[in-house]
Amino acid sequence: MNQDDPLQPPVEIDNLCIVGLGLMGASLAMAVREHASQPGSPLRVRHITGVARRQETVRQGLARGIVDEAGTDFAVGVSRADVVVLAAPVRTILSQLRTQADAFMAGATVTDLGSTKLAIVQAMDHLPEGVHAVGSHPMCGKEVTGLDAADAHLYQGKRWILTRTARTSDSSLDLIQRLALTAGAVTLELDATRHDRLVAFASHLPYAVAISLITATEQASLDDSTLWQVTASGFRDTSRVAASDVTMMMDILLTNREAVCGAIRDFQFALDQLTALIERQDEAGLRAYLTAAAQARQTNGAHW
Repeated sequence: MNQDDPLQPPVEIDNLCIVGLGLMGASLAMAVREHASQPGSPLRVRHITGVARRQETVRQGLARGIVDEAGTDFAVGVSRADVVVLAAPVRTILSQLRTQADAFMAGATVTDLGSTKLAIVQAMDHLPEGVHAVGSHPMCGKEVTGLDAADAHLYQGKRWILTRTARTSDSSLDLIQRLALTAGAVTLELDATRHDRLVAFASHLPYAVAISLITATEQASLDDSTLWQVTASGFRDTSRVAASDVTMMMDILLTNREAVCGAIRDFQFALDQLTALIERQDEAGLRAYLTAAAQARQTNGAHW
């Protein structure tokens, strides 16, 4: 679908099944509910089914009208869906793709919201031939999780990366692009390896830095607990993502370990350069280093 042409006729989905009604999945359901019925929407969705691990989440999703139908049985939920969105931690998605492949309806299109792509794409490559699959990753989120944190505008204006698999057809790619556009996102197609290398810097390294900052500060506060009382907005903003869901982030780090470790090593090198400039009291070098970073931030900040 051409993102710049809003006049194309919408595609209809009879049953959209979202597996995982946490922040990402419930937000997507809410966005689709809000926008798919509006004039000019690239998608029409007649029915939304939710699948969750906990019965309480099922109850809340139904009570709030986020989904039309919901349950805890994966196979039952996806068996009648023509589009399935896997919105769970990465290793849970991998398990679902490997152990529940026969549950998908023939002709269905399966996508995911996982933050790493190579392992998921490789698992999608082995789905039954009658099932279409497109890897995807919306570049958005919050440090809080769960259905209570869901927001219909979470995806608005955010980049949504699409990744082809051996089970991707032109029509299935178009369908998931329409889903992303309906949620308010802007799509970008990347291959899985390139995606994982880029998001290691764009998303996973910031988490590693925030975790390291909190850990170092906690250690320093053992000598003087007043340290936490003097932290301010700069510390808050830099460390915010350290509060992200641990299971989700462990899955990300371990399924993208090579790219993440490479990004961390590059960051360590940059930090070592900064340390050396400060130790030498190299004012000219330090000014140049800080100025270059400030300019790079100003130049590229518009993308965020």
